[in-house]
Amino acid sequence: MIKHILRDNGHWLLLWLLLLAASLYARPPIPVDETRYLSVAWEMWHSGQFLVPHINGEPYSHKPPLLFWFIHLGWWLFGVNEWSARMTPPLFGLGAIFLARGLAARLWPGEPSTRQAVPFLLLGTFFWGLYSTLTLFDMLVAFFILLALHGLLLAHGGRAGVGWGMFALALGLGILAKGPVVLVYVAGPALLAPLWRDRKGASWPAWYGGLLAALVVAAGVALAWALPAARAGGQQYAQAILFGQTAGRMVHSFAHQRAFWWYLVIVPLLLLPWPLCSMFWQVRTGRPGIWSGPVRFCLTVLVPAFLILSLVSGKQVHYLLPLLPIAALVAAHGLSRAGGKTGSGLFPLVFFYLLLAVLLFLLPRLPFTGGDADLLVLVPPLLGLVPLLAAMFLWDMGRLGTGSVDRVRLTGTVAVLVLICLQIGMRSPLQRLYGAEAVFADMHAVQARGLDIAVYPERFADQFQFAGRLSRPLIRQPILPRELVWAYHNPESYCLIFVEEEKDMWLLEGEGVKRRYGKGWLLFRPARGLYDEYLAMERKAKERRDGS
Repeated sequence: MIKHILRDNGHWLLLWLLLLAASLYARPPIPVDETRYLSVAWEMWHSGQFLVPHINGEPYSHKPPLLFWFIHLGWWLFGVNEWSARMTPPLFGLGAIFLARGLAARLWPGEPSTRQAVPFLLLGTFFWGLYSTLTLFDMLVAFFILLALHGLLLAHGGRAGVGWGMFALALGLGILAKGPVVLVYVAGPALLAPLWRDRKGASWPAWYGGLLAALVVAAGVALAWALPAARAGGQQYAQAILFGQTAGRMVHSFAHQRAFWWYLVIVPLLLLPWPLCSMFWQVRTGRPGIWSGPVRFCLTVLVPAFLILSLVSGKQVHYLLPLLPIAALVAAHGLSRAGGKTGSGLFPLVFFYLLLAVLLFLLPRLPFTGGDADLLVLVPPLLGLVPLLAAMFLWDMGRLGTGSVDRVRLTGTVAVLVLICLQIGMRSPLQRLYGAEAVFADMHAVQARGLDIAVYPERFADQFQFAGRLSRPLIRQPILPRELVWAYHNPESYCLIFVEEEKDMWLLEGEGVKRRYGKGWLLFRPARGLYDEYLAMERKAKERRDGS
């Protein structure tokens, strides 16, 4: 069986493995999401509190605990480490690719080329390739949504008990992964089944009765955690997990507010490099059978979910990730039906890689300010050789009249290799910006001595629990003067200060461990003497003003 799996999937599995290895090697956990989620997992593990997630000693209500539980499983097997925790979402991403191939086989059993193309379409999409290696919740969501869709197709095929059971379990676990928002992705095909079911004499009362029963079971799976957690976490936490978070995002989001058309604008960028491949524009929608039941099934997933996500004010690009496997299914089916030769239509893609090469050569010399400028100016100019070589290779291969599926395999492979090389090339800049191991080690040592640490600004209070393996909460300080006053009254303790603004750079002239971090500097130092240094700085500034 293993030989059979490797024979059919060895090429893209090797690409996935190389991509994962490059990500773990090149990237430290990136703030704010990856560092926060690892910190939540660590605090649950260290405290032994597995029911209610905590961060910096307080209940963490923004996400359910399933990702953290799977991270704990890895730590139980291999001990507390970074690599197994960061591998958890990518493993679900791998499972999502297998499930997407399985859906292709269910929907189009007579088209082996469709399921062969799906993994390359997904991995070869820069958006999926990059985000599938991040420590986020979306790969879990994608996995459970695809599993739920398998359940719907089983129920449609006459295996109602197995199908609805799979749908209920997948939906319940999806809710435990990211909350009731997962309903957005499966509501379309479940409720709009008359648009895609081709079976004559279908019993719609039985279908919707099965759906209702599955929803009840899924709610029971989620509530089996939520109700005990609500009692254990207190009234405010209960309000947040049972109603507040989902309602706040769905009705009028309190974060990431963007216009309804925002997704429409960025979708072409998220699908790169595929919109630049002419073979996708050669698929004729008027071809017989192109709007068959399986295609309509995929559209009932894509269209309603995309519309709902567009209407919700809270938008992030990774909210679209669970829809990408379904889009890949439609694209793979269209290419499979197109068949034949695709010609030499890779010139737009070649031009894109050439443009990317020029941009990478010029980045360190461009006058960027703000945003991610600190990272952009550190890009090695020679990194431009990677897309340049990709462009040369595709230009040479583009003169060959290969079939559409072979072209997908070629284009996807090149895209993954480009992403791998770019990440490895960015290892040094990323480590320089986010690899503050010396600071984290000192924080751990200070807490091991029983001393307190105050942190300013307070947004960094939930970032370093895992990196420093901290054992106690950090003391939040919302403004720098309060940090200074705290240091005056607690001279035996320590301060962690993020220095970003020019007016605060005097802090870096004193004692302590200093490390570049993102757009500023992390300073970790004893509290003793900090207030006196501030008074001395103010005195010197006053003398300069008086002298002028």
